[in-house]
Amino acid sequence: MPYLVTAVVLIAVLCLLNLLLTFGVIRKLRAQVKEKADRVVDGLIIPVGSAVPGFSAVTTAGERVSRDSLGETMLGFFTPGCEACKERLPLFVDQARAVTRETGRSVLAVVHGTEEETRAQVAALSEVAHVVVESNDGPLGEAFDITGYPVFGLIDADGTLSATTFDPARIPAPSTAAV
Repeated sequence: MPYLVTAVVLIAVLCLLNLLLTFGVIRKLRAQVKEKADRVVDGLIIPVGSAVPGFSAVTTAGERVSRDSLGETMLGFFTPGCEACKERLPLFVDQARAVTRETGRSVLAVVHGTEEETRAQVAALSEVAHVVVESNDGPLGEAFDITGYPVFGLIDADGTLSATTFDPARIPAPSTAAV
């Protein structure tokens, strides 16, 4: 009987140790996935810290936008055939709504495709952002050197790209300094 009790206690201790090690491995893997996702974004848009090149485009509302007219701006690039774009569009809209409400800063959404293809995305984005529809080789796609979708970022007041991400909720909030 004492051998049986010892064996059960030993097995219980080993199971608890295994459980603790498993939790540690899972935590480490989650951290690596987040880090890897941030590195992958670097190839889809100009590097963080780069000055945004000059550009000029017209929004769906007929407004002219340029690098000089934007100031501190949250931005997002979408395309109609992209499943990840469809998943992240509502997150971007929520984040854009919060940014404009809390800071009054502008939001720019660029949708690459034809007007017919992009109609649903433009409708969702128009309530919270300046929306530009252009072909893949349009002025904004070229200025930001876009090679994949979706990608989100933040332009500082001095015209540099200060953050990029796949997840719109991870975009740092613009400063709340006076506009």
